[in-house]
Amino acid sequence: MRTICILLTFMLLSYNVLAQGILSTVGGKLYVGISAGPSFPLSSYADDNPQDERSGYAKTGYMIELNGGIRLLNLFEISVTGFRNSNGTNLANLVNSVNASYPGNNFTGESGSWEIYGILGGIGVSFPLPQKFIADIRVLGGYQNSSSPEISLTSNNPNTYFKIEGKTVSSPVYFGAASIRHPVANSLYLSLGFQYIGSSAKFENVRTTTSTDGEVSESTISFDRSLDAWGLNVGLKYFIL
Repeated sequence: MRTICILLTFMLLSYNVLAQGILSTVGGKLYVGISAGPSFPLSSYADDNPQDERSGYAKTGYMIELNGGIRLLNLFEISVTGFRNSNGTNLANLVNSVNASYPGNNFTGESGSWEIYGILGGIGVSFPLPQKFIADIRVLGGYQNSSSPEISLTSNNPNTYFKIEGKTVSSPVYFGAASIRHPVANSLYLSLGFQYIGSSAKFENVRTTTSTDGEVSESTISFDRSLDAWGLNVGLKYFIL
């Protein structure tokens, strides 16, 4: 949230300065864009503490963003964005913890990836920089669907294993992005940027299945988990009008 507040403050200060006469062109009125790059999970989303049920075990992945916008003033725009954030998992600490708790067994871990999709709307501001560079800042909010992967821990004894079910939940999300771009062709810009997504979701009745020498038991747990991440990206922005 602090990142979003900083971007909002910078947007307002930028407009206050630029509106006093530095209203250089920053592109057209209507654009579409695409960007992609690495995604770095934060907080409990990235934690790998087996003693904390909120741990997401997420590791570096990737984020793809499709965006568009229409400029209402010389600097300000209304912006919409759809994104996909995908992060694999690092189960090393979890596997080590289970191996220590069940001596004589040799567990291995398997898991898919976190898959998060979101759609957002908000505002943006653009302003010119030297050497034909242009800076863009956007602050948006919306909703995302987050699918946690199923986690399976399997022992060399086939009758001893653990499974934590995957779950899909929806939650509000806020999104902040800052980038610089440079023209590469008529109405087409190459951009380099940074983005931050923040969300907290409630996972209810997540089921864990435990089999010890063939004796199977199940339990459920509910908890709140943060799903924060930041990313770097390279993209293209094309002005239709």
